[in-house]
Parts: sequence; structure tokens; C-alpha cells
Amino acid sequence: MTEHPMRALPGPGMVQDVEVDDIAGALSASEWDFSAPRARLGAHGFVLASGSGMVRLDSGTTSIEAPCVIWLPNGLVGSVRLEAGARGVMMTVSDAALGRVVPASSIAGPLRQAIDRPLVGTRLEPATARATIRDLEDIKRETLEDLPGMREAIMSRLCLVLIAFWRLGEVAAQPQAAPRVLVQNFLQLVELNARAQWRVADYARTMGISTDRLTSAIRRGTGQSPLELAHGRLLEDAESLLERSALQVREIADALGFRDAGYFNRFFTRLKGISPGRYRQQVRRRASPDGSYAAWP
Repeated sequence: MTEHPMRALPGPGMVQDVEVDDIAGALSASEWDFSAPRARLGAHGFVLASGSGMVRLDSGTTSIEAPCVIWLPNGLVGSVRLEAGARGVMMTVSDAALGRVVPASSIAGPLRQAIDRPLVGTRLEPATARATIRDLEDIKRETLEDLPGMREAIMSRLCLVLIAFWRLGEVAAQPQAAPRVLVQNFLQLVELNARAQWRVADYARTMGISTDRLTSAIRRGTGQSPLELAHGRLLEDAESLLERSALQVREIADALGFRDAGYFNRFFTRLKGISPGRYRQQVRRRASPDGSYAAWP
């Protein structure tokens, strides 16, 4: 078990207690045990940029995979185990700090409710994980440098982090489309946009979900990745044009959205094991037993 004792920030009135520690890719697994006496010290948050692990609570055990957030409010008993190599940031926040950091505004009520609810491995976009880790690292730097306005700077950054956690909780609580529906919607988009050479991120953004969720749903529903399905649809179009049109290979490449014929040749050969030209020749030979191309355009 790794212990993380609370450090009190200096200053009149002891405005807040916050500790931020790096999770720096240990060579062995690390575990934080939040037993009842330990839990009274405050809430605990983890933002993971890489790695995996599990969270054990009274409600059960949950596997987690980065990039993700873990937020365990004060009084929640359990443990967090991270496998070797995990990287990110961990923070402990006292009840006093949580009580003072919530702004006196319209979001005060929802934010207070949010920080009383756990987040267990809630997934993040990589860019969001990096931005949140930077905010936490700024808090740690402020505690070490002790510059004028230190407490105010820490409070501001901590508020931003808690708002980010609140937003994640709101998104996680929203009803999610069933994987079957996501697969259907994705395949419809592929039919419309395969020739535009959309990236997986383009499909995910249009569907209003993360690339991780899209990939997970498509793999569960089809056994293939989104990119494999999009490439498969593009390959079907390529085969059809090679079999039924009089277009030259370079013209087919252009029609399918490839930047040049060489790239199209490599794509087709990788998926079919034969070049487009050879594929067309084989199809024509099968269609004309005497070897004549007279019937072809």
C-alpha cells in the first residue's frame, strides 16, 4: 500500500488542504487503501494518462483503463490499484478545501452534489486528460513555490478541476445509445462517406461520441474495428469499378478519394493480396473462357 499523508498549506486561517502527487510509471503495481480512518481525511482524485488497474468499493470491483478519472468522495471506503507503468496524477483534498472552493454562483448546488458522487474510471479524451493533469501539476507547483497569491491561484485551479469532474459526471449520467444502434448509425455513415476517406475521429464526432466508445461498440457488434469496416466498404467499391467499368486504375483511385494511384495500389494489394491491374485481368479471364476481351468495354 502506498501512503499519501495530507500536507497543510501555509497561510492565515489555513484556507485549504491539498496534496498533489505524480503517478510516474512505477515498475510494480501501486495500491491506495482508503479505509475508514483514512477516508475521513478528505476526497481523493486520480487522473490517468496511461495504464490500467481496478477500483474496489463496497458496490464491487471495477476495471479501469486510461485515459480516465477516478474521484472518491470523503467517507467512501475502498481501494485503488494501478498496474505497473501507469502514469498520471493523484490528489487528496480536505473537506475544508472542498467547502471553500465551490463558487458562490448558480453552479454551487450542482457542483456540491457532483463532488459528493464517485467517478470510477470515467473515460477521458486524451487531450482532456492532459489538460486536467496540467491543472493539477500547476497546483503542485504553487504549493512548492509559495509565491504571492498562492492560495488564490490554488483555489482557482482546484475549482477548474472540480468543474471538469462535474461535467464528466453529467455526461456519464446521460443515456447512451445501445451498441446495436451505434453500429447501425456508423454503417450508414460509412455508406455515405467512405469515398471521402473519413477518419474514425470524423465518424465519432458526427455521432457525438468519443472515438474510444465508437471503437468499443463496433468491435463488440461486428468483431472488426471502425477502420476495418470503412476500408472494407471502400474495397467493395474498388472491386466493383474494376470489374464493371472501363475506368483506368488511376481514374478509379481518384473516384475513391485516394490522393494518387500508387497509394490506391498499395491499399488494394494489402487488403486483397493482389494488385488492382492483376485483379481486373483475373476477373476478365474468368468471364471470358476463350481469353477474349471482346465482351468487355
